[in-house]
Amino acid sequence: MLGLLILTPKNTQAQSLRISYYGETITHYGLKTAYEYPIFSKIKERNQSRKMLLIAPSAALYRHPRNHFGIIIAPELIYRRIGKRGTLLEAGIAPAYFRYFLEGSTYQVTANGELERVRYAGGNAFLPTVFVGVGRELSVRHSIPFAWHTRLNISQQHPYNTSALTRFSLEIGAIFPFKKQ
Repeated sequence: MLGLLILTPKNTQAQSLRISYYGETITHYGLKTAYEYPIFSKIKERNQSRKMLLIAPSAALYRHPRNHFGIIIAPELIYRRIGKRGTLLEAGIAPAYFRYFLEGSTYQVTANGELERVRYAGGNAFLPTVFVGVGRELSVRHSIPFAWHTRLNISQQHPYNTSALTRFSLEIGAIFPFKKQ
């Protein structure tokens, strides 16, 4: 209980909802949402910049046409700095779970040599991710409770066939803060 009180933010930033386009390329498109909760926040008195450490449970869904649908679930740990003019810079890590479902019909041969359809064929993987992002907090200069952001994610899928696969993805979206505490 004491640890929860220590990690509770002090009137500097409320929780927020992040909604983003998520994709590896334009043809591998999807959507990502996250609920951001600050575990540490500080305002620098000299220039009114904010520094935050956030935890954000997130989920992404995307489609690789004629191949698979992917679901990524991750707890993100984010360091975010918002400058006195609203410039948003962030970096973080996310140890993610990746599940993919093959598109189309998949079959396997049974013990008696007949074909049997496999429903929800696909696989599971561990997808550790690091990311950097930039954006703009519009509430700083324009009193609009909204921020936009873009983020580059670098992930490594384990397993991928007999080794690993490095994946790059892009997020572009909006951050909507809940009522300030």
